[in-house]
Amino acid sequence: MDQFYQELRRIQKKERNNGTLARVEEDFYASIHEYLDELRKEAMSDPFSNVHGMLKEAQIIATEICERREHKITNAAVLNIHRSYHVFTGKPKFDLVDTTPLNLTPEEEKFYFSLLDTLKNHRSNISLEKLSESDDEDVKETVVVPKQTQTNTLISKPKVSKPVVDEPEDEVLNRLEEINKAKIINPLDSKPKAEPKKNVSQNLEENPNAFDEQDEFYDLESKKLARDTELVTMLVFDEIGPIVGVDEKIYGPFRPQDLVTLPLINAKVFFKNRKGRQVKI
Repeated sequence: MDQFYQELRRIQKKERNNGTLARVEEDFYASIHEYLDELRKEAMSDPFSNVHGMLKEAQIIATEICERREHKITNAAVLNIHRSYHVFTGKPKFDLVDTTPLNLTPEEEKFYFSLLDTLKNHRSNISLEKLSESDDEDVKETVVVPKQTQTNTLISKPKVSKPVVDEPEDEVLNRLEEINKAKIINPLDSKPKAEPKKNVSQNLEENPNAFDEQDEFYDLESKKLARDTELVTMLVFDEIGPIVGVDEKIYGPFRPQDLVTLPLINAKVFFKNRKGRQVKI
């Protein structure tokens, strides 16, 4: 019994120190269960023996060995699929490289190949061909709703003719004269009032989508860029190394009392740090 415990400790050490699987017997997991069952029986027969502590330690060691081996097997399966199945590089291709880990038990070998199948199916499902097929099926399943017949609202209703009332000739002439007088209007009033011009410059900063009087769109970004890249003349106060301007040109090095010309946005850095001031020539 103590000999198998020492074997567990040896395998635990190898699993910790090596990236590959430690060599174990094919009935390794069955032997662990058999060993733990014997420890339980002995612990139940003698409650005051130190077998209880050994049972607990053996369970911890066996669990760590199993988990470490699962991690190694899973990583090997994933790396194998990465090398073998191509998804986004041309046509999907599956060339399984024989990189099966060594020292697998029958249970672990079954676990390894089941992982390969799962990963292969996953990559097949996200391939372009599979996604294209699913899109075609969605199009086929689209239900076409028949258009509802609309009632004809354009059917003209019969006009009801108003009874004609005979009016005296004098009254008709007077009415026509009133109508002509009403049509005479002040020509100054007939002209539509000109709408006040919009103050475009005032609203441009607040409304980036503003339009000018000719309904032309103002490109504020390009105007801001042109303003920042405007060249200005600057008097340098301190010694400063070369810099790269916003126009990707190199300016400098600078010496005190130098008069240099550079973009406004770069010059503002000098102004802010009191390294120079703008000079108008």
